[in-house]
Amino acid sequence: MPERTLRIAQLLLDATNPRHEPSDSQRHALQQIIDDQDVKLAVLAEDIVEAGLSPLDRLLVVQGHGSGQYVVLEGNRRTAALKILSNPAVLASLDVRPALAKRFKAAAASFDKRGVEPISAFEVATRQGGNRWIEQRHTGENDGRGIVGWSGLQSRRFSGSDPALQALEFVREHGGLTDSELKKLGESRYITTLDRLLSTPDVRNVIGVTVKDGKLLTDLPADEVIKPLRRMVLDLAEKNVNVSKLKTKEQQKAYVSSFDKDSLPDKSKKVASRSIGEIAADEFSGKSKPKTKRRRTSPSDRKTIVPRNSKLDVQHNRSADIYDELKKLKLEDTPNAIAVVLRVFLELSTDYYLTQHSIDLTVTVTTKRGTVVKDKSLAAKANDAIAHMLTTGAKKKDLQGITRALSVQTSPLSVELLNSYVHGQYATPSPKDLRAAWDNAEPYFAKIWP
Repeated sequence: MPERTLRIAQLLLDATNPRHEPSDSQRHALQQIIDDQDVKLAVLAEDIVEAGLSPLDRLLVVQGHGSGQYVVLEGNRRTAALKILSNPAVLASLDVRPALAKRFKAAAASFDKRGVEPISAFEVATRQGGNRWIEQRHTGENDGRGIVGWSGLQSRRFSGSDPALQALEFVREHGGLTDSELKKLGESRYITTLDRLLSTPDVRNVIGVTVKDGKLLTDLPADEVIKPLRRMVLDLAEKNVNVSKLKTKEQQKAYVSSFDKDSLPDKSKKVASRSIGEIAADEFSGKSKPKTKRRRTSPSDRKTIVPRNSKLDVQHNRSADIYDELKKLKLEDTPNAIAVVLRVFLELSTDYYLTQHSIDLTVTVTTKRGTVVKDKSLAAKANDAIAHMLTTGAKKKDLQGITRALSVQTSPLSVELLNSYVHGQYATPSPKDLRAAWDNAEPYFAKIWP
């Protein structure tokens, strides 16, 4: 995609912008954006006047019909704002609320287009050529291919470590939490309530902390200050306390005052005041920190057919999509769907390997009616792929699982059994069998998608 540097006058709004109905003119396209965005477009225009265009976002364009003109495929809101800022007279021919028009005109009075021109853009050859990037940007995270949003906690980390975040990280590091508790810390949206509690002087007095210059300070020993902070974080993360009852200062003080002895600090013990972030692990005696007991994981714990540590580099687009689906589908909820999709993934992967190594997918058969060319069965194709792998350095023991599975009809990976899951009326796969099927096949898939 060639890079372009363009002027506002060269930009055309997209008549088929997905945000609204198709437009029959540039004026109509601008009107629809104003109708759709309303005050948000004015806020964008004011931000452009104040800070310019974001250096992180370029326009995506395709050549228009006019000489030197480009249709904006991605960035129509910015383009609309620029059109109004550079020529506020256009508002006279549009239906715009007086208050909104006033904001646009005020912003335009301070706008200097030399601050944004030339505008950075990327040109694609066709509209279809840009669809991939537009879809990736506007349809969610797409397993990491799109824009992955920040959680509230991540946003706070970016904005700066506030007292609530300091308390959370302190408990995460020194609270002796179990795996289950640590997981809940990452899932819950409680950081705002924790911030509200720590912002209340009466609460801070009860638990023995203060706040200065954005830092959470304490003059208590490590074993004492961890008690109330651990209790508060876990109560919020595990939803043991109703956050709607922690709105007022009186409710907040009553909450922390209700803590039992094990959750309240002994305030008679004093040390030099310091930030809780400066408290080292060796300051804890260990009495207040329950030991984390880790249970050895079992294959039966796996909720999906594909283990978490599976990292196949699937190069074929449809096969990659199916692999991603297999990593998400829950075995207990969708065993029939998983069985069918596994069978498809096995065949697509095998066909890909054979094609890459110029091995025929068909076989010539002589019948009474003459010679015909037929597609090989899945079992035959898989055996051809295995034979080729062995001749190119693969170890026989690595492929024993799938070799045996293909030849034993009762195996969870038996092609006949997989076919019966697709076409049979009574064959029902169990999560256990499906896990075993994947485990037998994964070394084979790893040879195809290294």
